[in-house]
Amino acid sequence: MGACPDFAMLTPSDSPSESPFYPDTPPLSSSPSETDLSLNSAASASSITPETTPVVAVVGVGYVGTHLVSSFSSKYQVIGFDVSERRIKELDQEFQGNNHVRFPRTQSDLISATHFLISVPTLLRPNKSINSSYLRDALNMVSQVARRGSTIVIESSVAVGMTRELVGPMAKRLGLFAGMSPERVDPGRTVPPVKSIPKIISGLDDILPGSLDTIYRLYSTIFDNVIKVSKPEVAEMMKLYENCQRMVCIAYANEMADACIPHGIDPYEVFDAASTKPFGYMSYAPGVGVGGHCIPVNPYYLLSNSKFPLLEACSTAMNNRPSKLAQRLIASLPSTGKRSRVLVVGLGFKAGQSQLDNSPGVDLVRSLAISGSDIDLTWADSLVKQEAVPQVSRLCFQV
Repeated sequence: MGACPDFAMLTPSDSPSESPFYPDTPPLSSSPSETDLSLNSAASASSITPETTPVVAVVGVGYVGTHLVSSFSSKYQVIGFDVSERRIKELDQEFQGNNHVRFPRTQSDLISATHFLISVPTLLRPNKSINSSYLRDALNMVSQVARRGSTIVIESSVAVGMTRELVGPMAKRLGLFAGMSPERVDPGRTVPPVKSIPKIISGLDDILPGSLDTIYRLYSTIFDNVIKVSKPEVAEMMKLYENCQRMVCIAYANEMADACIPHGIDPYEVFDAASTKPFGYMSYAPGVGVGGHCIPVNPYYLLSNSKFPLLEACSTAMNNRPSKLAQRLIASLPSTGKRSRVLVVGLGFKAGQSQLDNSPGVDLVRSLAISGSDIDLTWADSLVKQEAVPQVSRLCFQV
């Protein structure tokens, strides 16, 4: 096998901001363009009233946004907007035949919307600081087309206080109802259905009174159980508490598994036995690490403006776990002078998924590939194509 390419992380091109919410993304332009002015003029031509028939715009139609489009199109006209032309083509096919949905290519088509649901990704930079550029760009675009009396709801996970920081001034200036309702969908899960998952909503009522009730009127027609909380900060913290609890529990399960090994104990037997307790125990199994858009990322939203020593330790441990497992595997290989063959099975960030976002399986392959060890390394995953991880050969499946 030839030399493996360098998989090292990119060096961040900018340093984290000293501000707690990282206001580092400049506006799309320093002064409004002619197009912007014409959009603002059209948007201000008429106001939204409670009697206006809702037209829902979903801004950012990835995994979460797709669920929102599907849910709200059951009762309303929905406009799905995404900056990826490739994604729009996929959505055109996916929702073909649904007369309540359209996916325009230009933001001027959003002027007819009465409600804007923001579901763009909120990512991390390599140095673990928050990259809010997608969210800021989405809000900048909405500010150009939203009519007075429109409603903006942040569905993306954000740091505590970020909804107020980013949306509050815009809502006050333009007369927009605004709030936060964190998404709770789980990739690959079909039970319970999305409409049955309790939906938390909040409003910036201290900025524009009536925001919470306006959001409730819309969401209560889609979701079976809509739960009001007092302010967006509660909704933001609730979402992070949910996901970060899982990070801590997963880290503990992996630590327990590691402790079993020198005692000659099968950790899975321990977990299976513990799972027989009908109360006071949540079942978590050890693995390569944590992946996806939420669990590996959300702790750093909390850590951006709060101190969580336990959570920080767990996050660091899970980030390092794939490389530590690679080192353990390499140390266990026989020193016979022959090249060992290593197969990594499963690269999707969770079972039954092809997505590789923050995948610990990919990190394990990378760590093995750059280890310098004399091994023949391959990976296998029937749902992941070779071009997704081109640097290491994929085991071919015979059909």
